[in-house]
Amino acid sequence: MKARKQTLALRLALLPILCAAIVGLEVLRPFGWFRLVSFLLLFFLLADLASLLRGRWRDLMLVATSLALGVSLVEVAGLYISASHPTVTATPKLTGRQPVMGWGPISPGKFHVKKTYAWTGKTIYDVVYTINSHLLRETKSCDTCATIAFFGDSFTFGEGLNDADTLPQIFANDIDRKMRIVNLGYSAYGPQQFLREEQTGRFDKVIRPHPKLFVFLTAPWHAQRTGCKAEWVMLAPRYILKDGKLVHAGSCLDGSSPLWPWAEHSAAYRAFIEPFFEKTNHQDIELYIRILLAATKLAHEKYGAPTVILFMNAYNAYLSGTGFTNDEIVKRLRDGGAIVVDASLTKEEALPGMKAKLHIVGDGHPTGLANQFRAAILKHYIETNFASILPPPLRQSSKLQ
Repeated sequence: MKARKQTLALRLALLPILCAAIVGLEVLRPFGWFRLVSFLLLFFLLADLASLLRGRWRDLMLVATSLALGVSLVEVAGLYISASHPTVTATPKLTGRQPVMGWGPISPGKFHVKKTYAWTGKTIYDVVYTINSHLLRETKSCDTCATIAFFGDSFTFGEGLNDADTLPQIFANDIDRKMRIVNLGYSAYGPQQFLREEQTGRFDKVIRPHPKLFVFLTAPWHAQRTGCKAEWVMLAPRYILKDGKLVHAGSCLDGSSPLWPWAEHSAAYRAFIEPFFEKTNHQDIELYIRILLAATKLAHEKYGAPTVILFMNAYNAYLSGTGFTNDEIVKRLRDGGAIVVDASLTKEEALPGMKAKLHIVGDGHPTGLANQFRAAILKHYIETNFASILPPPLRQSSKLQ
């Protein structure tokens, strides 16, 4: 009898201890897989409760205990999938919170960035990024000349590439560095950062008065970002259509479910549930188009600068179910007054062996070679349609071609 009472007392004592441990893990989040430990502790908590109950309540608690065990096993599977993803390290730390844009470089300097396969440790890329005093990717050009500003995401920023291989730097070289080229792109940015920067003047001092041209590299998969459907854009500016008008509505996090921050710390949620919420629909593409048109219009009204949209086609499967095709998106943009130039590189990828050379193997970002092709496309378009923005020597040479 005494032993039975001691066992009962121990089971009762475990309940507040397990509850406190779960709460502590959820509040402190001391390590990346804390949620798995929380689920396991919940399993032991429910099992303990089941041992104390009788009858129907015990049966219900046993069902709950089984569910907790099942959730724990699914979490293990999610962690396994997450662990198989390549890892990226930056030394020193590169990215942190930034006003207006949501995130960006936190200090100037040189950053050693390395991406490796998770299981083998094999290197995918090993590069150095130079961030200047304006907290932008360094582009060597003419500091006293008129400005061409590049906006965009990791493709523009040059993720996985050394400074010399970024699109803005290659374009600067192609025009003999006779204009001032600035790279305002950064990883995971979307059209909403382009528009919000213009509205707030975040980089006006960098752009300087009377820029000659804005360049924005984009693709329909940016609609996932403008629609706030990816966890890594939660700090990004958020726009909504209200009464048919585009309205800034805080950050993506402001418009997310209150449960999102809790769910996002679960590997099971990220691996098995989140992909369904991230799927792009018709409204997302519509919002994407409207934000792009608003940004190009504001560039003309506020800065007096035309915007060239370098457009990359999305795979047909991505647009499936949206009611849009690549051609229809381009038509909507052009009908809205945007300048759209095809930068998909489909002709180059059709050449034998070329497709593999245009993307970093194991990563998917464009290589320096791909940026050379896109810079040449842009240069040709400018020479053909905006030769007047070029300095006289370049302007004259373009007429001879």
